[in-house]
Amino acid sequence: MKQFIRCLLFLGIIGIGVFLFFVFKNHETEKNLDEIKKGWYVEVIYNKPINVRKEADENSESIGKVNKGEIYKVLDVETEKSNIYFWYKIDFKGKVGWIASGKRNFWVNDYNNPTDIVTPEVKFESNTYYVRSIDDINYKHLTIIEDKPNPVITHVVYHEKDKDQYWILYTITDAVGKSSSKMQRIIFEVNPDESRVLDFLDYKK
Repeated sequence: MKQFIRCLLFLGIIGIGVFLFFVFKNHETEKNLDEIKKGWYVEVIYNKPINVRKEADENSESIGKVNKGEIYKVLDVETEKSNIYFWYKIDFKGKVGWIASGKRNFWVNDYNNPTDIVTPEVKFESNTYYVRSIDDINYKHLTIIEDKPNPVITHVVYHEKDKDQYWILYTITDAVGKSSSKMQRIIFEVNPDESRVLDFLDYKK
């Protein structure tokens, strides 16, 4: 009986020790993440593991993998070496490695970047946007490609009178002033008043 009680006490002490170890470890992890978030960092958003490479090259040796939800301090970024990827130099478990992120479909969210590496872009799947009236225009059908938070989207509508068709020009501007524009044909159920649209000939000038 005494031996049984000693075993229980021993197991209890081990359990408490393991519990305290994980509490301390989690606390240290949270402190480290808080420190990382004070500077430039990326959060992995890709659903599959991403290789960490020795060099900014998809053929370079892999030294590990990063997974969705993980956060890493960024040391540098390479934007010109590839037409497909941005390469982020990260602090990876005490080592230095490079991870890729697609230039059109980002694999990481980029935070506190001291430079603006992306010119914002508007994408849409259909060449024509159908809407009831000019007051019902929204941006739900648009895909925004941008590495900075809270880009601003604006639009103007043009009337091509000789063909009696309308065009909508979207302009997206990011937090540091970079912008781009893209035009899409728009078809209204109720055509707008001419005072609310611009002449397409002015756009062509």
